Order: sequence, then C-alpha cells, then structure tokens
Amino acid sequence: MAIVIPGPLVWASPSKSGRARIVRVSDREIRAHNGRVGELCVRIGRQLGMSAAEQRVLARSGLLHDVGKLGIPGAILHKHDPLDDSEWQLMRTHPEVGLKILEWAGNFERALLAVLYHHERMDGSGYPHGLAGDAIPIEARVVAVADMYDVLTSDRPYQRARSEREARGVLEQAAGPHLDPAVVSALLRSLDGEPPRPASALD
Repeated sequence: MAIVIPGPLVWASPSKSGRARIVRVSDREIRAHNGRVGELCVRIGRQLGMSAAEQRVLARSGLLHDVGKLGIPGAILHKHDPLDDSEWQLMRTHPEVGLKILEWAGNFERALLAVLYHHERMDGSGYPHGLAGDAIPIEARVVAVADMYDVLTSDRPYQRARSEREARGVLEQAAGPHLDPAVVSALLRSLDGEPPRPASALD
C-alpha cells in the first residue's frame, strides 16, 4: 500500500512569522506532553540507530504531532467523562487539522507525516486513512509509541497515570496489531537503560 499524501502537502510557501505563531500552544499540559513525546522520539531514534538528522526530524515530529488540537474545543480536550460519538468524530479530525495549520504556516518537512499519520495502526484500523504496516511513515510509527507511553504514564482528565510497569504491558500487547513491534522494543530498551545503537553516518 502506498503512502497517501494529500495534494496540498506537495507545496509550501515560507512564512516564519506564521510558523512562530503556530508553536505557541496555550495549554500548558499539551506543551508539556508534546515536549515529552519529542524527547521519547529521540530516544527511540537512537535505539534504532538513526542519524542525527533523522533524530532531529523525530524531535520535531513529537513536538508538533498534536498541533491540530488547537482546532478542538477545550470542552472536549479536557472532558472528564467519555466522549460521545459526535465528540469523537471531531477529535479524530485533529491530524488533518494539524496538517492544514502547518501548511498555512509554510511548514513542509517530514515531520508533517507524523502529524497526519500518528493515529494510523499497523493492522489498518487507525485514522485518518487506514494505512497499515510499512505504509505508515516511520516518523508516525515512532510518535505513536512515544505518544501512547506518555499518555499512559501521565494524569489525564479521564484517567490516572499508570505505573511504568503497567504502561510497558499495554505497549507490549499493542505491539503488532496497533504499534510497530520494532519501535516498541526500541522504547523499552531505552527505558531499560541499554546503550543506543551507533548512529548511521548519513547526516
């Protein structure tokens, strides 16, 4: 299956001021979450032996992955009760909203692939395009693992943080059907303090 890249993704116009406005996310916890995901993405990239340049893309991917939530009402983002069908339908638009926001800012880079595809799943059950396996860009597969781990281990409006052991168990169960097993393994090695693989010379 080929990677689905929307037409507007193939062009961009520079706009540094627009890009600066975009990264000023007002919600403190969203900023903190994005920062932690970015750090986890880099740790995963090191374990996978990615080059420094590839790790920088992963860092931006983590920082930007939820930028589309700027378009989601706070009442939904911070709701303590389960979302209803209409609220979930709106929440599921945030990857495409994020892509549009970053295109408006003149941002064109591989990190956009993570913004759009970080909720795709290895068995094709994710969204927004139902990509499966290697058709999901590696940046998105890395963000998916880092994002799930941070969500599981952080207090959220709808759940208390789980222990590292519990979070590891969830990741291991999701490896294969939902998450890339190699990426899950890389994160777990990082958490165990194993030294990263040598980075590739491609930089």
